[in-house]
Order: sequence, then structure tokens, then C-alpha cells
Amino acid sequence: MQQKSNSVWGMAGAYIAFVIGSGFASGQEIVQFYATFGRGGLGAIAISAVLLSWVGGSLMAAGCQMRQCLPARPYRLFCGKPLGIVFEWLTSIYLFCTLVVMYSGAGAALQEYYALPHLWGSLFMAVLVFVTYAGGFRRLTDIVGHIGPIIIAFTLAVAVGTLWRTGIHIAENIQAAKAAPNWWSSGILYAAYNVFGAIPFLMALGSGTASRKKAAAGGIVGGLSLMGTVLCMDLALLSGGDMHYTVPTLQLAHELAGWMGVLYSLILLCGIYSTAAPMLWTVCGNMARQGDGKWPAALLSAAALALAQLPFDRLVALIYPCTGYMGLLLLVCLAVWQLRKNKERQP
Repeated sequence: MQQKSNSVWGMAGAYIAFVIGSGFASGQEIVQFYATFGRGGLGAIAISAVLLSWVGGSLMAAGCQMRQCLPARPYRLFCGKPLGIVFEWLTSIYLFCTLVVMYSGAGAALQEYYALPHLWGSLFMAVLVFVTYAGGFRRLTDIVGHIGPIIIAFTLAVAVGTLWRTGIHIAENIQAAKAAPNWWSSGILYAAYNVFGAIPFLMALGSGTASRKKAAAGGIVGGLSLMGTVLCMDLALLSGGDMHYTVPTLQLAHELAGWMGVLYSLILLCGIYSTAAPMLWTVCGNMARQGDGKWPAALLSAAALALAQLPFDRLVALIYPCTGYMGLLLLVCLAVWQLRKNKERQP
């Protein structure tokens, strides 16, 4: 994949689109990782912003630097062979579980807002993601890179509109599920779980530019832009949102205007799609060389669709925090690898 014309904003958009999925765009993820801690959630957002910017910049820069010999097993590169093999298996399981969450999120959104059967939304998303996969990774990168900034823009519009209507009022003692015991560990876990399955995608993305600095900038801009949006939506949920909804951000949009609710439901589906499509590509890449196996993709999509009929909010509460704990070790490995490389470059 030689896409050396990739812009900083294009790479940042693809990074954002990979991270934004049903959990983010629905608001369920923001509620469980940030809003439920009240003011403490603001500190958690700062922690996540630093970690996601560092990880995104480091991985995209590494992908650019190694574009002529991009490692087929990146987890072994950063963690060593024994631990890398474990991470490869765990990542495939995680990506599949996340695919289940994405499909369930599509079903939950259409069910809660349009009163359609949960199966219809999840089936629609499963078919759309598989068709994209069949079109190849280059086309996939083009699509998700354009979707990311659109999702950010509409999410910001809903958040700012809500804050304009309600003002900023930081609610405390919120009765909602917590992703972690306290706010600072929640901030770390959010970054860790997003990193867990992102390494192959971000390195492949960075390999598409000839400039290492440009690739790093794409990761940093992506991380900061993402968390800036999280901050606005967190404040909106704390100030005027009902966190008992399965899809609270969709309710915020509806309260601004009926047409905003309809429009945001479409944006939400785009957010789900923009994460599910790269994840299917990544998990199939672990099963079929260079991700060209359509039969594995079809079977995985069918299995994920069946499991996606489980409740969306419970899937988010179970899968994402557990993955975050596993991702902590991966963050440590990446930091050690980066320190070693920096030391080798010193005269």
C-alpha cells in the first residue's frame, strides 16, 4: 500500500475513525469511562489524550520508518516472540468481540430511536462491513479517513448545541456503570483498550507517507482531536444528558431538534461502520495472509451477528474494561521498545 500523498489530517481522520465506534458515538463509552466520575472524568480525559497522542504518533512514525519491510507480526516486534504470540491471539479475540459490540450498537441505535427490531440494524451493519472488506484495504482507508472528520463535526455540533441550551453544569454522584474503580485508572484503561487492537492498522496507515514527522503528526493530531471531542460530549452529557438511555447522545440530538436526531442516527451508524470495517480487516489479516480471505471474513461476520443480539450496554461494560487491563502491558512494551530505539539512534 503506497499512499505517500496522505495528509496529516487524512491520517488523523483515519485514526479517529478507527477508535470511534458504537461505544463512542452512542455515548455509552463516554458515560462509563468519564461522565460517571463527574469532575474526575475531566482528569481521565487528559490522561487518555496524552496516551492516545503518544501511541498514535509513535506507531504511525514506526510504520513510516519500516514501510519497505513492514513487520507481518508487529506484536512480536514490540513485545518479543513469546509475549507477542500471546498478544496476537488475544488481539484476534478482542477484535472479534469488538465487532460484536459494533453490530450490537447498530441494532441498539435503530431499536431505541426507530423502534425497529434489534436484528435489522445489526444485520445491515454486518453486510455493509463485509462488502467493504471485499473491496480491499486501500479503499477501506480512503473511506474511513473521510468519515472520521464528519463524525467529529456532527458529534461536536450536538455537544455544543446541548451546552448552549443547558449551560455547563457538572453533575456528581451519577448512578451509572463505571469502567474502572477510579477516574485516573479509567483514563488509562480507555487508551489501553483502544491501543490493544490498533497497532497493525496504525502502522499500515503510517506506512502510506514518506515523511516520518508527518506520520507522527497524524497520530498526535488524531489523538488530541478525538479527546477534544470526548471532552465536549462528556460536558454535554453531564450538563443535560439522561445517562439511563442505551444511546444517550442520540437522545441529546433529538432534544435539540427532531431532524438532528434523524441525522445523528445516520452519523452514529457511520461511526460504527468506520470502526467495524478496519477491525474486520485486522482480525482477518491474522487468519489469512494480507487479509485477503473472504471466507473467514464471512464466517466471522456471521458469528459476530449472532452474538450481537446480546444487550449493547452490557457488552460495552464487559468487553472494553477487560481489554484495557490487557492493553496496559502492551503500553509498557511499546514504551520500552521506543526507549531502546531512541537510545540506539543516539551517537
